[in-house]
Amino acid sequence: MNNSKIKTYKIEGMTCASCSQIIEENVRKLSGVDSVQVNFVTEKAELAVGDSFQEEIFSEMLNKLGYRALSSEKVKEVERAFADKSFFNIQFFQSALSLLVGIFSMALAMGPFSKYADHQTNNSIQFVLSTLILLLFGKVYVKSVYHFFTTRYSNMNTLIGLGVLAAYFYSLILMFFSVHAHVYFETIPFIIGFTLFGHFLEEKAKTKAKSSLSSLYKMQIKFASKVVEGVEVNTPVIDLKVGNTIRLRPGDKIPLDGIVSEGSSHTDESMITGESSAVSKKIGDNVFAGSLNLEGSLLIKVQKEIHQGFISDVVAYVEKAQLRKAPIQKYADKIVQYFVPTIIIISLFTFLIWMIFNPNEKTYQAFSHMIAVLLIACPCALGLAVPMAVMITTAEASKSGLLIGGGEVIERASTIDIIVFDKTGTLTEGHPNVIDYESSPSIDESEFFRVVGSITRYSSHPLSHSITQFIEARKIKLGDPDKFKNIPGYGVESFFEGKRVLVGNAEFLKREKIEICESEKVGSLVYISIDQSFAGVFVIADPLKKEAKETIASLKRQGIEVWMLTGDNQKIARKIATELGIVNFKDSVLPVEKADFILALQENGKKVAMIGDGINDAPALSSANLSMAMSSGSDVAIEASDVSILEGKIACVAQFFERSNKTMRVIKQNLFLSFFYNLLCIPLAAGLLYPLFQISLTPMWASLAMGLSSLSVILSSLRLKKSL
Repeated sequence: MNNSKIKTYKIEGMTCASCSQIIEENVRKLSGVDSVQVNFVTEKAELAVGDSFQEEIFSEMLNKLGYRALSSEKVKEVERAFADKSFFNIQFFQSALSLLVGIFSMALAMGPFSKYADHQTNNSIQFVLSTLILLLFGKVYVKSVYHFFTTRYSNMNTLIGLGVLAAYFYSLILMFFSVHAHVYFETIPFIIGFTLFGHFLEEKAKTKAKSSLSSLYKMQIKFASKVVEGVEVNTPVIDLKVGNTIRLRPGDKIPLDGIVSEGSSHTDESMITGESSAVSKKIGDNVFAGSLNLEGSLLIKVQKEIHQGFISDVVAYVEKAQLRKAPIQKYADKIVQYFVPTIIIISLFTFLIWMIFNPNEKTYQAFSHMIAVLLIACPCALGLAVPMAVMITTAEASKSGLLIGGGEVIERASTIDIIVFDKTGTLTEGHPNVIDYESSPSIDESEFFRVVGSITRYSSHPLSHSITQFIEARKIKLGDPDKFKNIPGYGVESFFEGKRVLVGNAEFLKREKIEICESEKVGSLVYISIDQSFAGVFVIADPLKKEAKETIASLKRQGIEVWMLTGDNQKIARKIATELGIVNFKDSVLPVEKADFILALQENGKKVAMIGDGINDAPALSSANLSMAMSSGSDVAIEASDVSILEGKIACVAQFFERSNKTMRVIKQNLFLSFFYNLLCIPLAAGLLYPLFQISLTPMWASLAMGLSSLSVILSSLRLKKSL
């Protein structure tokens, strides 16, 4: 299992959720297949396969079931192609022609044209027209019936096919053996026309739902200026290789991930991260495909090819997330599994009831209601209820730098009671800065900075780095120490121009018998002594992120309890918690103790989400019910947690829980809508209300209602695009 390779295919021919279950059930039986996930909405299948897997056998098996698999290379071509399709596709024109034929057939049967020819001639014309429509546009439904009888597998098209063929052969029998009886040939083009129109609307709505993800593909351009021996050559991006150099001018879109080898500029990365501010770029900095070069001219050395870059990683992650089913979907899948066979039984039962209890026109009524039941039942709506909402949410979230690991993660998020934040790099910027300092009156301030900076620049400690940056910003010329010694847990001992210099914490200087003026300021305090005399102190703090306070307030409004864990002392922890409005915090916590704290909350019956930087917080993240990792740039480990937040944007934390709760509400509404539709319409089509109120549905209107039911669920899910 650990040696499994992941293969992705686009599956053509799926018409409802039953299809995805049929494919999963059969593919699991193939040799070399470890696992399989099929998503009806995205029309994708992901297989984990071993060495014994044979793609030819896989494709042959799908063909026998009535489906076709496209390889991952073809998948990419299709994804790039679908956005360019015109609004009115072949399905629309087939639908329109079928409906026109249906109208003409109805006019022949009972309308103004019926008087121009005798009854038998009218029936013959309708027979020819309905046969042509059935053979030209209804083959998919006939094939589905054939597969049902040969493989015992059924889907939505099976119901439509059975309804169409029942009407066709019943009319054929009447035409030859009961010359004056009313036939149903006009029903066939109407059924096929309305069904195709429903599929057309459904596909258009699904395409709109996919537009969020397709916009990521559109961020990649087709051509770039490749520099070859000083000459620029217009080159297809797909032909660029790692190590090639490309020229970027102001306003150019960056085609591939790379590193700046010459020049400086600012880039707009908002299409990737959702962050609107310009990002400075200089030699050695990384640039990402899809971002925009704003003002300077740059030479970029390509680091990743077209299918390996940051955008491709994000798209691949989102597509994989869309394959992961939410637990709530299992209930719908269970119903869909038995839906079609149950409807076939109900339709036959309907036929028998009408034949037995309706003495007048019993054959007409029985066939009409049986066909209506077959046509109106819609497993598609049930199958779309969950994955459509998940697809829209994950795709929309990715545009703002929030990568969600699928439907299961969304459902888990809606149950969270407590959120635990790691402080550093999550609530704070993760880059300590000098916020204040004091120097002894006995030493010149510039000399104080020169001596301290000459020592700290040789230390690898983050606090020393902050002091060095602070001093270098003052353009003070620094020297080199004569001797340098790092003392773990305390600081640095050094000699500079014959003077003994100590840089470290208060305990270090006290241990060396140096009297210090202890600062009352809150932060990490770094004390300085020169030749056994106190020289000054630096106050260093990690600044809070701008959106941190509002994020905490938003989470509280959502009814989620907030905790902060930090390795800092109580004084610093209390100050930060107070500034952010956090009531619950725990200070002086070691990384391993964070995991113990999470487990303690869970033992009290709480569902806990942990938010950290994904590095020293790994034990706590793995212990939590939901893990969220703050990530930066293209270094994001998008498989390491349930949710990854690009560029460390803390505002995405509150947005994620808002998105999850809204998505779960829409999913439940979708499920109710699809259940209610079937519970209401199936009895109506069966004629349950006809004896009392003379209300029923003809097969023609049943086929239209079936198409609109799926559309209603898709439109319901599309509300998430506007509300997220």
